[in-house]
Amino acid sequence: MTCLTASYHSQMTEVPVGLRIVAAREESLARINVLIARSKSYWDWSADYLEKALPMHRLDAAYLRSNYCFEILNVAAELAAFASIAVASKRNTLDNLWVRPDLIGQGIGRQTCEHIFEFARTRGWTELWVLPDPPSEQFYKRMGFSDTGERVKSRVVNGPVSSVYRVQLPREID
Repeated sequence: MTCLTASYHSQMTEVPVGLRIVAAREESLARINVLIARSKSYWDWSADYLEKALPMHRLDAAYLRSNYCFEILNVAAELAAFASIAVASKRNTLDNLWVRPDLIGQGIGRQTCEHIFEFARTRGWTELWVLPDPPSEQFYKRMGFSDTGERVKSRVVNGPVSSVYRVQLPREID
C-alpha cells in the first residue's frame, strides 16, 4: 500500500445511519467494480454508450494504491458506496462517488461527501473538483459544488459533455 492510503488504511470513520467508511481494499475490487457498473447503469444511458463507457470506469489495484479510495459499508458490512479522490498538482478531484442503486436517495451520497470534505479539510485543501455525469449534477449542486463553466467532452464518441464543478472548502477552525 502506498503512502496515499497507508496513513488512512488503519483508520475507520463512523458516520450516521450505521455506515462505516474504510480505506478501499484490493480484495474488494470485484465488488467495487460491480457497484460502479450497477450505479452507472442506473441512469438512462443507451446500451451502446454503456458498453463503451463501463470499461473506462473499471478500477484496478494500481488505482487503489495511487489515490485515496473509500469503501462505504452498511451495518451488515456490505458495500453500499465507493468514493475516491485523485490528487494532482493542480486539482484534487472527487474522481468517483458511486452509490448502490437500491440505496440512492437515502443520504449515503451526502454522508460520503461530508466525509470527503472533512478528509480534504484535514489535509489543508481549500477546494475540491468533480466532473459529474450530467444526471448527477443536481446532487453536487446540493452538496455545495458550483459549475465553473468549463466543459469536457466524453472519452466515448458521441458521449455526453460534462460540466466541471468545484467546491470551496472552509478552513478548519482550531
